[in-house]
Amino acid sequence: MSYKGKTILFDCGIHPAYSGMAALPYFDEIDPSTIDVLLVTHFHIDHAASLPYFLEKTTFKGRVFMTHATKAIYKLLLSDYVKVSKVSVEDMLYDEQDILRSMDKIEVIDFHQTLEVNGIRFWCYTAGHVLGAAMFMVDIAGVRVLYTGDYSREEDRHLRAAEVLQFSPDICIIESTYGVQLHQPRNVREKRFTDVIHSTISQGGCVLIPAFALGRAQELLLILDEYWSNHPEIHNIPI
Repeated sequence: MSYKGKTILFDCGIHPAYSGMAALPYFDEIDPSTIDVLLVTHFHIDHAASLPYFLEKTTFKGRVFMTHATKAIYKLLLSDYVKVSKVSVEDMLYDEQDILRSMDKIEVIDFHQTLEVNGIRFWCYTAGHVLGAAMFMVDIAGVRVLYTGDYSREEDRHLRAAEVLQFSPDICIIESTYGVQLHQPRNVREKRFTDVIHSTISQGGCVLIPAFALGRAQELLLILDEYWSNHPEIHNIPI
């Protein structure tokens, strides 16, 4: 995003369905050397996993910000991503050393803390979704732009819902993965989930849950922990 000679890049992920250079955003469509600030909303790979490449292998010389929790989990998640990537060494976008070098360049921001870089003021709000996820408000010459990244207005067992702002920005850039979908209420979805599990283990079966998203997996474990606590008859069944 560019305005009045200032340029901001929001998020820096990869496409999880592709590998190697094909997984990168269209970096050849921009000039990294002109970017003043890079703001990363959360640690999921589709929002953060091309950051080591961008910091180490392009002409970007600006500053990078994310929340404390995002930075801590970013390192763990990307190290794991490198380990499980099924590509040749030649096709690897970066290695563990690139990740470590990127950590030295990442600066952290607290929620509601206002920072200013080259005349760009910005601060962030809690976004729900996953631990550390942030919605960034950027102010350039009095024009305010809100970039949400992924967000959730539904509180769950381990996260607060995304904050409601006290004023309207001039421009809103909103994540819309489920924007036109109608979900069942949370309690209905959770009952379907626990009913299937209870039915399966009651018949002597095993349940394998393919929960690959960090954050989602923890929420499912908390749902199961609560369900187990309320049903003594399955306390002998390990999770």
